[in-house]
Amino acid sequence: MSEIESSNASTSADKVRLVDLAEDTIGFGETEWHTFRDLLIRPRVALEAYLKAGPTGGGRYKRPLGFYIALCGVLTFYMFLLGGFKGLIEAQPEGLLAPWLERAGSSREAFVNDVDGWMSLLATPILSLFYAGISAPFLIWWSGLDRRKGLRATFVLLNVWTIPIVLLGPLPFLPLFQGYAGLFFQLVFVISFLRVGEGLWFQTWLGGIAKGLLLCVVLLIGAVAGMQPVLYLSLAGASLAG
Repeated sequence: MSEIESSNASTSADKVRLVDLAEDTIGFGETEWHTFRDLLIRPRVALEAYLKAGPTGGGRYKRPLGFYIALCGVLTFYMFLLGGFKGLIEAQPEGLLAPWLERAGSSREAFVNDVDGWMSLLATPILSLFYAGISAPFLIWWSGLDRRKGLRATFVLLNVWTIPIVLLGPLPFLPLFQGYAGLFFQLVFVISFLRVGEGLWFQTWLGGIAKGLLLCVVLLIGAVAGMQPVLYLSLAGASLAG
């Protein structure tokens, strides 16, 4: 074996060990890396693989739903660290909060902090279900795909939307940026829709922008609807914890 071949073999072995270590410690191995990289850099190629070669893209990728759950877990961690729902809680009618506060038997400040913690924990997973459920019918209708492939494509789009947000870390959830976060998330969604959907969900860029903006409105409706169970489950959790 030549010196170059020996060096290449050593590098390959080191790479395998590094991948194995990452997979054993944080559960992020080669398949997760391929999924993350391709959905970020070439999402249309990844979507075509998912549609043509099955839910793992022929064994190259993680299943879209499972990967989306993992990304939402990261966002949940960010929100749990920073909170940020106190303004929404304080804006609720006193008649709504009072019975739960009385049941908790704690001070109002402590109760609001507990509700904020619960909402930070529950918001991302619950809202993600509402996002998928309310956007999937439109995406299936526009694509003409069957329900199974349509749902798969929906979660691919949601992954493409979520990855840039995850890469920013807790930055969008800091109080300084919260006022702009919603607009930024919608802009990222429209860009993600345009990157993924040409020829599938739309044929022209003008049509793509129009449909992307329509989906933003749909997602906002889903967020408003989804925040109701988030709020009530959080109130219940805080009252029981108290």
